[in-house]
Amino acid sequence: MRAGLFHSTGHHTLITERYLLGNFDLPMRFLPALLILLLITACASGRKQLERASTYERAGMMQEAFNGYSDLHDRKPRNVEAHVGMKRTAQAMFDRMQQEASALYMANDLARGEQARAEALNYKSRMDRKGLDLQVDAMLEMRRREAQQLEAEKLYNAADAAFRADRYAEAEDLAEKSLKLMPDRKETAYLLKMAQLEPRYREGQRAVELGLWRDAYQRYKWVTDRDASYKDAWAQQSMVREKAAYTLGYVPIYNGAIYANDIGLVFVNGAVEAQLAASIKSAILDLHDPFLVLVDRDNTDELLAEQRRQMSGAYDDRHSAEAGRLLGARYVLTAKLLRFDDVLFKQCEVQMQLIDTETGRIHASEIIRVNKQEIGKGAPRAQLLEKAAKRIAARVGAFDPAKR
Repeated sequence: MRAGLFHSTGHHTLITERYLLGNFDLPMRFLPALLILLLITACASGRKQLERASTYERAGMMQEAFNGYSDLHDRKPRNVEAHVGMKRTAQAMFDRMQQEASALYMANDLARGEQARAEALNYKSRMDRKGLDLQVDAMLEMRRREAQQLEAEKLYNAADAAFRADRYAEAEDLAEKSLKLMPDRKETAYLLKMAQLEPRYREGQRAVELGLWRDAYQRYKWVTDRDASYKDAWAQQSMVREKAAYTLGYVPIYNGAIYANDIGLVFVNGAVEAQLAASIKSAILDLHDPFLVLVDRDNTDELLAEQRRQMSGAYDDRHSAEAGRLLGARYVLTAKLLRFDDVLFKQCEVQMQLIDTETGRIHASEIIRVNKQEIGKGAPRAQLLEKAAKRIAARVGAFDPAKR
């Protein structure tokens, strides 16, 4: 394997090769001379490799030249000429790549110019890791900015034409692309905003014409959240909120049977209903429904007491509607505990109804259930009632009087 290292056919080289191959017995007194000979031969070999790499470089074959310099540098890291040759040829190849990217930018081919630039910078990164520290041509970035400005202008003009033709989605997409190239251009930012606001504003107008107040409100709110002064969106939003707003009163229904039958309950009659009422009102307020006006006169205890005195637990829909009218509410929400146990089985069952106080019509009626698998550690009573309350509030949140 050592034989291929030497190219000389002289007598000393032949002796060295035979000795290294184990075919020749060399006295120890010749060993220093042999080492000197090896050094001389290695130097001659390195010099020849430098000459070959230099020849490639003069011929413009930069990759071949770089490979030659690099191979020699890998074997002899302290060889300054090899390192300098590597940097020189790598810089030449990097310059060529930068020139190709610049030419594409000057031809207004931004996409291909970006690709060529990315390839050049990736090459630079690899060479920098080798310690070559290649230099970037300042003209490349200048031509890139010029190409970006031209492309941004073209996209802006296309976006403006699409907006004027009511193609808002297309206008928005084109304006966003233009802004990515020129983030500071105010005209493009304004056009993008218009392309986003105008279609929602018009959707709000159409919803008003159809009497879809909630849909209209959501469209106008989307607009005013981004620009409160856009046309008359704020006034329209207020108008549809007034059109769709409704009052809701909560009326708990006392069920004395659960106190008589469930030995696990040790609190005063009506205490669970009062706690459930507080949880339901809190859950409804957490909806942040702009149309729902919760009527609450803090008379839950009085309502429960009246039921206990006069009805012995019997309380029908007519009584609920009447209670709602007394509260001054158009709709009334009732909740009746059918089953409650926070000691043994840890379960809760509530019948909820949503009733029109003017017509007596029941718009929603459902039994809400919560079991022990749904609660965690801690006070079971509070958890059972809170989960039931949130589910009841979710049903209320889905109610839209305008669509009934």
